[in-house]
Amino acid sequence: MKIHTLAALALLSLGFQAAQADTIRPLNSIAAEVNSSVITYTDIDRVVKKLRSNPDNKNISDRQLIAAAKQQLIERHLITEAARRKGLRAQASAVDQELEQRARTGGKTVAQLYAQASAEGYSRLAFRSEIAKDMLIEHIMSSLTDNIQISEQDINAAITHAQATGQPLPQGQPYPVYTIRRIILNADNQANVSAVGNRMEQIYQALKNGSDFITIAKRYSQEIQAAEGGLHHVSDYMLPEKVEKFLHTMKPGEMSPPINTGNTWQIIALESIRTENNPEAIQREAVRRQLLRRQQRQNQEQFIAQIQQSSIVREY
Repeated sequence: MKIHTLAALALLSLGFQAAQADTIRPLNSIAAEVNSSVITYTDIDRVVKKLRSNPDNKNISDRQLIAAAKQQLIERHLITEAARRKGLRAQASAVDQELEQRARTGGKTVAQLYAQASAEGYSRLAFRSEIAKDMLIEHIMSSLTDNIQISEQDINAAITHAQATGQPLPQGQPYPVYTIRRIILNADNQANVSAVGNRMEQIYQALKNGSDFITIAKRYSQEIQAAEGGLHHVSDYMLPEKVEKFLHTMKPGEMSPPINTGNTWQIIALESIRTENNPEAIQREAVRRQLLRRQQRQNQEQFIAQIQQSSIVREY
């Protein structure tokens, strides 16, 4: 399974070992300092509640979740600072767009999102600050994982190596193959993301009003496949995480709203879904996913190690 979140990365890095503290200390106490930033037990408590709400974590103890929450928050601060050192900033207009996208995805209004955040103890300003951090972290992490390409040659080499050394190949299973059309616009840098988002919104409204997707893709989309009307045949873990989440909610004939991921905006239209049952294809897909996970994990671990070396972290 692809590592999608920092919470998952934190749990992996801990190896599910028990935490030092048995319980969360008084919530107004400082749990850790990361360079010039402070992490409180209130922050940890919020993250623990989110981790506990995930069914995958039902068998994990409170001590382990507390440790995972602290580690996640430390990494969150480190990655945010790394993004800012790179000159990345989340402009207010970009935060507004992200809020609207989250509301649309969750079937809520922006006002409801603010109300939910307030119930969790966030002021309006603090909530927007957390969204800005999310955007910076997403930009950094997507740059580490979204552009990984596993070629047919890579798969061939992995299979040959496994057969030569007697190592078992990963077990696969029938998987969905999606035929999609995509329109993608690229921002030169983070500062231009909001403006590109406005342009993509105009394209989206034109498509909703009846413009032909293939024609628009050929004219505006910024990828090689634009010449074919943005045609792609994809399986899971081939698209950026946020795009894939939309894809999993769609039915053939439906179109996504504009989706921001890193420095791109994307709109996808789902044409069809089929299940791949060919044993050879299933085996190759399993190998591709194994190689992808391995490279993602390596990139993430190397990056975290690099930023930790240049940071001062004190835990209490």
